[in-house]
This record gives sequence, structure tokens and C-alpha cells, in this order.
Amino acid sequence: MRKLFVIALFACYVIAGWAQENNYTVSCDITPVANYFLKRGDTIASFCLADFATKEPITEKSSYREPKFSFSGKVETPLIASLQLEMKMKGGVRTLGYFFFLEPGNIVFKIDDKLQNTAEGTPLNDVFFGALKERYQVYQAGEKEKTQKMAKDYILQHKNDLTAVMTLSYLKQDTKDDAKNVLSIIGQCNDKVQQHLITKRLAEQMNIKMAGPAIGDKFKDFAVEYDGQTHRLSDYVGKGNYVLVDFWASWCGPCRAGVPHVIALYEKYKDKNFTALGVAVNDKPEKTLEAAKNLKIPYPLILNTELIATNLYDFNAIPYYILFSPDGTILTRGNNFGEAKAKLEEIFGE
Repeated sequence: MRKLFVIALFACYVIAGWAQENNYTVSCDITPVANYFLKRGDTIASFCLADFATKEPITEKSSYREPKFSFSGKVETPLIASLQLEMKMKGGVRTLGYFFFLEPGNIVFKIDDKLQNTAEGTPLNDVFFGALKERYQVYQAGEKEKTQKMAKDYILQHKNDLTAVMTLSYLKQDTKDDAKNVLSIIGQCNDKVQQHLITKRLAEQMNIKMAGPAIGDKFKDFAVEYDGQTHRLSDYVGKGNYVLVDFWASWCGPCRAGVPHVIALYEKYKDKNFTALGVAVNDKPEKTLEAAKNLKIPYPLILNTELIATNLYDFNAIPYYILFSPDGTILTRGNNFGEAKAKLEEIFGE
């Protein structure tokens, strides 16, 4: 009897020890995404859990065998985690990440047929993904502005928990007014939300946007090195001519389609204190030059800017056009070429 008691007691200690080590399980079903990549001829090599913000691993990598698997472990405080899938694709190795909230409890993580992920079974995941679903339904109904109000209301209701951190990214961030709004909402959250790395990165982006040149502001200069020489925007802008700058890339189809329109404006107004300038964005110089030759671009180019110009002028889609006045003031800016064209017609009376 005493021997049985000791064995039973030992078993209790083992169970208690396991309970202390593990306070969460994450059950994953990624069947839709696995099937999608299988059809493309790509494969999932491995998977793990990582911190969504820092990308630091939470678990060791496991070799992928089937689309249903699970993790168990212990987390002291909730954190924003990411299921990382290491993919072997035709173009090389790529890592895909799907975020959720890692917290004590039994978490059910799924990827649906639209390759969107959800998680449920614990407080943060239930409230966040439930609210996200509601906003998506409203968005699909065409009420985009309402989704912005819903996102703002949600953040202020959850300003003390991690779900506010991720909801901040759903706020509009296109203009200086948008940036001011995002910064204002961040300022109403508690210190834990404000000091999270994801929030700090967003706040930094919004401050850059607030400081970026807008219509009516003077241009901001940048310089790049290419072929042993330094090339600056100020070599062309602020020199007494109207200058239409076309930010483009050789690999961008819409950019190449827009170039003939820029050439037409250049030919039309080049004798009336006007010039055009092409600025290559995130493009290899040899590719830019090859495309420029094929497109017969007659105006000057600045090559090899990488993302310097896009970061400075805060845009993420090309082609992008900025029209500068003779003293370097921004007259128009945006993806709409027609705005710059209309402004030039107004200026030159045609």
C-alpha cells in the first residue's frame, strides 16, 4: 500500500510539474494555405512560433509533415505571436507570418479558404478576431468610413490591452491629418500599448508623415551615389523651372505605361521654363537605363535611389508624380498624373 501511495504521489508531482511548465496549447489547422501552395508547386519546409514584433523564435523549428499540428508551452504574460511558415518557392525561400495573441488557455488557430487567419478560445483572441470579423462585414457592405469609427472605438475601449496595438494598424494612414489622428489615438492608450514595439514603429512612421513635405511646402532634397558621382534632386528642382518628377521603376507596368504621357508633356512645355525628371525607385540602374532607352526618355534621370525618395516623400505606390514650382514649392503630388497635367495647362494657359 505504501509503495502504491509513493507511486501515486510521484505521479501527482509529475502532473503538477507539467502544469507549471505549460499553460497554453495552440492547435493549428492550415489546410487551405497548404493546398494553395501545393497547387503552385511550392512546399512548406518548417514552422515555428515567433514574437510578431521582434521575429525572435518562441519555439524551435519543426519539420512540416501535415497541416494539423499543435504547440504547448508557458507564457508569463500575453504577447503578440506569429505562426511562421518557412516556404520553399520557385524564387527561393520565403517566410510567411500569421499573427495571433499567445496567452494561457487552449487556442484554436485556423487559416480559411481566403488565406486569412483567425484564432479563438482565449479572451484576447476571441474579442479581437470577433471585432475584426464585424468590421470586415461592414467594409464589404461598402461602409468604409464606418469601419474607421469602429476601429477607433474599439481601440479606446481596449486601450489597456494588446489588441489595441494590432487594431491601430487598421486606421487610415494616408495623409497628414490621418497621421495626426493616429498619434492622437495612440496618446489615449495606456503605457503598455504606447511602449509596445509595434506601436512605437507606427508612431515613428506617423511622425515622418507629419514632417514630410506636402502641397505648399518646399521640396526636401536627397542625394544618391551612382557611377562615382553624387546626384541630387536639387540639381533640377528649385532652379527656376517647373519640374514634373516621375517616380518610377523599370519593373512596374503602370510606370512604363505612364512614361509616354510624361514625355508628351515634356515635349509640349520644354521651351516654357519646364522640364521633367525621372527618379528610379527600388530599381537596378542597368534595368532603369535599359527601360529608358527602350522608352526613348529624353529628359534626365536620377538612378539608384532605392527607397530614399519614397521614404522622404512618404508614398508606397508608383508611378508617383510631384510637380514643383520654379522655387521648389510642391504644387501637386499623388498617383494621379491628370492632376499634374491639369495644373500645367492652368499655368501655361492651355
